[in-house]
Amino acid sequence: MDIQSLSPWIEQSLQDNRNQLAQGYQGQTLLYDDGDRRMVIKTPHGRGIVRYIHTRMLRHEYAVYQRLQGAPYIPECYGLIDNTYLAIEFIPSQTIRQRRPASDSHFYDKLLDAIKQMHARQVAHMDLKRKENLLVTEDEQPVLIDFGAAVIYKSGLRPLNHFLYRLACRFDFNAWIKHKYMGRMHDISDIDKQFYNRSFVERLAATIKRGYLRLKKRFSN
Repeated sequence: MDIQSLSPWIEQSLQDNRNQLAQGYQGQTLLYDDGDRRMVIKTPHGRGIVRYIHTRMLRHEYAVYQRLQGAPYIPECYGLIDNTYLAIEFIPSQTIRQRRPASDSHFYDKLLDAIKQMHARQVAHMDLKRKENLLVTEDEQPVLIDFGAAVIYKSGLRPLNHFLYRLACRFDFNAWIKHKYMGRMHDISDIDKQFYNRSFVERLAATIKRGYLRLKKRFSN
């Protein structure tokens, strides 16, 4: 199937507000289903500079999928349509928010393996803590999606890129700990502690969040 032929279908779906699977700040996600193949189509929204930025993010995500093509627990990417819309494999699943495997499930071993294999291809997700970016299939297989914020390691003298990549890798492992232990950091096993290393950014964000929740509780009484 030539995915470029889907361009009129996408434009009509956006115009009629049909076939919508989800909607986020970057744009709409459509579900294409012709009976033989089901695909997720990610589209940018906005106009002018806003649309340009969201389109560039989808092109970046396409570059990430190219790096990860064939990697386990990653949807297959079919390509860019009109250099604007991103087409990827649809995998029946739920977010980990909707369906969380038990802490002793092999799901978390597979998720850790997925993260390690992703890093082996010099890609760090950066946003795995967000529950909508981690899917759980019916047979409890992890699926990693939404690579818009992912960092690709670039060779050569690129200190900023290398710093961001190392930071993003730490984010990924910390997210694995968070999902496995549901924030109960005192329960982390000795074996898993090697993967937990919160950055200054994460510690600062946690401090701000705790302060906000305390203030919210105080003024709501």
